[in-house]
Amino acid sequence: MDGTIDVVFWIMSAGAIGAALLVVTVKDVFRAALALAGSFLAVAGIFFLLQAEFVAVAQILVYVGAISIIVAFAILLTRDMGQGNQTQSSRFLVVGGGVMAALFVLVAGFVAYDTAWSDRDAALNDNTIAVLNGQYEEVTDASGDIILIASTDTDVAMNGVFSDSTGWLGGLLVRDYVLALQVLGVLLLASIIGSIALVREQATK
Repeated sequence: MDGTIDVVFWIMSAGAIGAALLVVTVKDVFRAALALAGSFLAVAGIFFLLQAEFVAVAQILVYVGAISIIVAFAILLTRDMGQGNQTQSSRFLVVGGGVMAALFVLVAGFVAYDTAWSDRDAALNDNTIAVLNGQYEEVTDASGDIILIASTDTDVAMNGVFSDSTGWLGGLLVRDYVLALQVLGVLLLASIIGSIALVREQATK
């Protein structure tokens, strides 16, 4: 079973990266939008593998089903679509994109080399499973650090992250990340207004 999950994970990862590369390399902006939707869909599949079903469904509904469709309609409604992405011919942008891609590869390689990777099977002990799917509590060790351990005491035990992921994420959105959520709403509203302005300008001409 673990081997199957690993294979699916690598397929989803390769699909997400390949689709993302198509977004920035193809000349047809409409096909780039379709590749963007494919990349979002592959990321949603990775969320499913991580047992984050709520995030995966939100990824499909919001990014694949809403934002990608808005981008596709904006492209269809703007003029000169058949000429492709005119920025592809800019040598400065091509060189700049290559430099940024090289820097990203260097940083990602350094992070992958410097990170102390742990074995998944070795990390899945009783305490880890309790934090994810069971019940756990916070205790302080001898050095003063807070650690999470499995607990059966109903008075102090807290539910695991995946036992109620929807409520847990909802609480984060309305408490800790409410400002980021509102900024995201304003950004989406600005993109819709910009799309309408482009269409209106085309209609008046």
